[in-house]
Amino acid sequence: MVSQRMDKNKAGGTGAEKSLFNSTAGSQSAEVAPAQQVSGMQPSALLQLQSKIGNRGVTQLMKAQTGNQSQQTIQKKDNHTGMPDGLKSGVENLSGLAMDDVKVHYNSAKPSGVNALAYAQGSDIHIGPGQEKHLPHEAWHVAQQKQGRVKPTVQLKDAVINDDAGLEHEADVMGAKAAKTASSK
Repeated sequence: MVSQRMDKNKAGGTGAEKSLFNSTAGSQSAEVAPAQQVSGMQPSALLQLQSKIGNRGVTQLMKAQTGNQSQQTIQKKDNHTGMPDGLKSGVENLSGLAMDDVKVHYNSAKPSGVNALAYAQGSDIHIGPGQEKHLPHEAWHVAQQKQGRVKPTVQLKDAVINDDAGLEHEADVMGAKAAKTASSK
């Protein structure tokens, strides 16, 4: 193991690093510099700090800094889709796709026009009156369509439909998982 010892008068680095070294050089109980200064330190100054306050102390300072940065950058996006926040995030997390462009049309008469209770076409989900329970299933169909896996299999009037049993089963399973993920948060 290599040991490195530096003379405090020869400490290099920024003024903050020098003042940090000087404040910790005299005693173990000296107050340590703010966490913002830790991540930008030169390796030599960080080693000096480590020798004074130990690995645990440096780790705590770095974690405190990372935590502060994370809290500042996390912002909740507004949800204008019509999907409940939890369901939207559940589908996004499971599929890896953004659902910000989705629009849910509640109490829509369109599903009855194709003999359905609800359906998804592109980023639009049409839910017939009282059929909200089908929203997770239809939300997963949006994910499938975004992935380019849905091809028309049936033509009804002005609508093309996919009746692939595998995609339907997947929408049941993954829609339920997305809804469960949403309710467990």
